[in-house]
Amino acid sequence: MTFVALPPSPASPPASVVAGDGWYPDIDVTAMRQALRLSDQVTHARLVGAIEGALLTVEGELALWRASREADSHEALAEVEPERTIGGEHRLTVLYTRAVRFHAAAELAELHRDLSATTDGQTRAEPRMFTAEDYRKLATQAVRDILGVPRVAVELI
Repeated sequence: MTFVALPPSPASPPASVVAGDGWYPDIDVTAMRQALRLSDQVTHARLVGAIEGALLTVEGELALWRASREADSHEALAEVEPERTIGGEHRLTVLYTRAVRFHAAAELAELHRDLSATTDGQTRAEPRMFTAEDYRKLATQAVRDILGVPRVAVELI
């Protein structure tokens, strides 16, 4: 009997993107997978679903901010403060991409928890919840940076 080893198929098809709405940029699925070091255990369909959910969340958080920019005749995110760059990339596009990536990562971290785990398994899974919260915090920071508001809100009682 002969065994033939086949290379694993890519976790996501090459040049795979989740399209933005034209005002916001597309999200490169492969770049996100690499940036977050996601294994092929996260299927392409699951990753795309998480990105779509993240797009809805981030775009909802930025709805009023976007409306104000559109009222100023900006037809795309890349037209808002185009001179502000970081590492040669448009600063707001970098922040938007970070917010989407981290919201998607938070969802993935929560959903990869085994729902049928025993109590001991649930206890061992707790660090994943912290990871999801860390991702959510990073996403919130990116959105706040876009909005130009402080990252921390403090209220005296």
